[in-house]
Amino acid sequence: MPHILGYDFSRVELERRVGDLSQVFGVDLAELRDGLERGIRILRFRSGSGLEFQVLVDRAFDIADMTFRGIPIGWKSAAGFRSPWLHEMSAEGGFSWFRSFSGLMTSCGLDHVHAPAIDSAAHFHQPDKETIFHPLHGRIGNTPARLKGYGVRWEKDRCFLYADGEVSQAAVFAENLLLERRIEIEVGADTVSVRDRVSNLGFHPTPHAYLWHVNLGWPVVSEGARLVAPIENTAWSLRADEADERGARIQSAPRSPAKPQVFDHRLKIEADGTARAALVNDSFVTDSGVRGLAVEIAYDGRAMPSLFQWQYFQAGNYVVAIEPCTVHAGSRADWHKRGEFRVLQHGDHIDYRLDITPHQGESAIKKLEGRVIGS
Repeated sequence: MPHILGYDFSRVELERRVGDLSQVFGVDLAELRDGLERGIRILRFRSGSGLEFQVLVDRAFDIADMTFRGIPIGWKSAAGFRSPWLHEMSAEGGFSWFRSFSGLMTSCGLDHVHAPAIDSAAHFHQPDKETIFHPLHGRIGNTPARLKGYGVRWEKDRCFLYADGEVSQAAVFAENLLLERRIEIEVGADTVSVRDRVSNLGFHPTPHAYLWHVNLGWPVVSEGARLVAPIENTAWSLRADEADERGARIQSAPRSPAKPQVFDHRLKIEADGTARAALVNDSFVTDSGVRGLAVEIAYDGRAMPSLFQWQYFQAGNYVVAIEPCTVHAGSRADWHKRGEFRVLQHGDHIDYRLDITPHQGESAIKKLEGRVIGS
């Protein structure tokens, strides 16, 4: 039964106290109406636990802002949630993605991740189109979704908030891929569940690559914040020569100028394939004296064998991203050679899962570390 404001209520007990349940929790559709964000549909979730977040319907059904008991969790860049209708996919040599990069969760794919690249288009059988250009992190993140449904669902005395969307990435003489996404949270709980299915609706065999950019900002990111993860090895890293560069585990304070640091980790996974990682700020203290703030992610480490970590400690763009991915560091040629692309035939699909959970307080963080490192 929902645990709301310290009380456990059955559905009937809650309905006796509240005429309209949206007084306590709910999900509703709205639209951003000003500036570069004008025209973007958003879904606003309120779980009743103190967890609130927004879903950008018109930007791949990704998660924008998130707050936990009034504390901001996600990262928002100066670019804001730029309208996809303003996005120039191939501008700036494919790096225009940075002009729209913002939010807690950014989806990358569905046929490319990482740096811009050119690859063969021979498998699409158009003689006049020998190659295909892939912009930074692919095309999906700035593609509007079709909203399939949202609302409140009861299962006896358990209640869930949900939203369903579909995002199509398709063209003539190119890929025809579909991302189907459900976002769900149980009322009174703190875990946001993302369930994705990527399918090939076309009749050309199509290479598939996928990555989630889970972007964390202050106050989760702070000097001394710790990456907690059962890292088996770090196969590759991009580490700038900076005086206070401290590696993957310990995060640094904001500075200017700063260069990005990137790590390609492989994690130990649990028996059911789950991989876990968390960013922990032990020094954060609320006004009421509660110490410690953390964000945990859990995902299928078999489907996404790489966990990239991106540190960018630049003042004004202070962020750490933890990024489950289907491929390891390298070029498209490397992924082809190593067999890391999953080539989808017509009707093939792959399922992915991601859970995002904020934690607050020393006791909760101790349990979190036992679950992550002890897994």
